[in-house]
Amino acid sequence: MLLHTVRFLCSVVAAFTRLVRELRKAAAMATAACSPSPVAVLTAPAVSPIGLIASTPLPKRKKTLAQVAVPENLLVAPPPPVVVLPAKVSDGVSGVGRVEQQQAHQSMTKTKAAWAARRRPSRLVIPVADDAGEVAAGWGVAAAPAKEADVEVEGDGFWLASRAGPRHAMEDAYAVVTDKNDADSQLAFYGVFDGHGGRAAVDFVSERLSKNVVSAVLAAAGTTETRGEASSEEDAVSAAIRTAYLATDSELVTQHQDASGGACAATAVVMGGDLYVAHLGDCRAVLSRDGAAAALTADHTCAAEDERGRIEREGGYVCRSGSGVWRVQGSLAVSRAFGDGALKQWVVAEPAVTRVPLDAGCEFLVIASDGLWDKVSNQEAVHVISGNQATACRELVDMALRRGSRDDITVMVVDLHI
Repeated sequence: MLLHTVRFLCSVVAAFTRLVRELRKAAAMATAACSPSPVAVLTAPAVSPIGLIASTPLPKRKKTLAQVAVPENLLVAPPPPVVVLPAKVSDGVSGVGRVEQQQAHQSMTKTKAAWAARRRPSRLVIPVADDAGEVAAGWGVAAAPAKEADVEVEGDGFWLASRAGPRHAMEDAYAVVTDKNDADSQLAFYGVFDGHGGRAAVDFVSERLSKNVVSAVLAAAGTTETRGEASSEEDAVSAAIRTAYLATDSELVTQHQDASGGACAATAVVMGGDLYVAHLGDCRAVLSRDGAAAALTADHTCAAEDERGRIEREGGYVCRSGSGVWRVQGSLAVSRAFGDGALKQWVVAEPAVTRVPLDAGCEFLVIASDGLWDKVSNQEAVHVISGNQATACRELVDMALRRGSRDDITVMVVDLHI
């Protein structure tokens, strides 16, 4: 825009210079015509100043540019005999010049407006997201609120806080089931689930896995008690949990063949004086024993050498993406999960199960999705929870957010005091 303005001003100055040059020439010729010299009288005895100017018209381009009004103080004053000549010339030009000047001013105004319009950014249209149905999923505990609100639950011996990330619909879920029908042997199930590729898988798993695990564990415990094989109860319960995981995955893949997503999970079963922890993917369970953090799970990711070796032995491959994350078939970052039917040959649903005898030193268990663990260490989480279990879940969610977590975050704390 500045370059066009400079060019315009230069053209005006050039036109004005030409006009002054022509006026000087006309004044010189008029002076010669009015001179008392006999030669002058004989050559031009009766030529009027106006006629003289009209006889030497400006070229069309010069005439158009010369319509700008010329200040009188810039004109060269002629000799006394023709002192009125500049005034007449000025008067002759000014009438037309004022009209042309107004037109030029209007044209310049329109040009400036067009330039300004080109420089102005186009208006942004920001769509309003429809968050209906984007909720934090809970099973058998409490109704889940909408995505914008934080989820905070305080139940019988556990606390939970959940927060949806800004990138997509909420894909975390949780489940809590307690069985107190048998006063001699109480059983409780706690689970946190992290979906990917949509909500179908995580919704299914959060509802079905808890039921399958509880049914399988109760059946296994009843079988061992009948046979009087107390020493084999550990293996029976662990095997029952593993079977329930595989059964749930089979149901998911069969009933949701069109679903391309999956879900990670970390679950805990408290039965009698034992704690059984199972997991798939990068959800994690951490035990606090006398204030010290002890991880009961190891993340199932492609960064682990044993997981990469297993996938490659099955004919798959693992490669590192541009962000430096190892992925199965260049696609999925976790190596074990529910669902993911297209990758089922390599992304298995066989969980790792750990049994921990509960003693006086076992204080609490924290189960959370990777939205927390990517930003908060195991010991940091235990330290925060040791301060106040009732508010710790929300404090941990806020801590992960302050440190830049953009994933869904779900934190559950289970009181293990016996």
